[in-house]
Amino acid sequence: FAPVSLPAQITLLLALAENLFDPVPLDQMRNAEHALYRAALDIPAEIGKGLESEFKLNAKDRETIIRIAHKALAHFQLTPALKEKS
Repeated sequence: FAPVSLPAQITLLLALAENLFDPVPLDQMRNAEHALYRAALDIPAEIGKGLESEFKLNAKDRETIIRIAHKALAHFQLTPALKEKS
């Protein structure tokens, strides 16, 4: 177990809420999670500072974080063609 930063936790929760992990194969889940945590470092500083100071996410900030999460997980998600073969 290792501590996870607040921005990484928020990124994970938003990714889960958006079902971004659903197409990730189970055997790739841990790697996808770590990629998501690394991607959370790309959250713009003004959003990250706000997360640390108890402000509420606005729609634009939320979409920015979801876009970062989606990009980080895209490599791990099965494409529709691969899903059909499973």
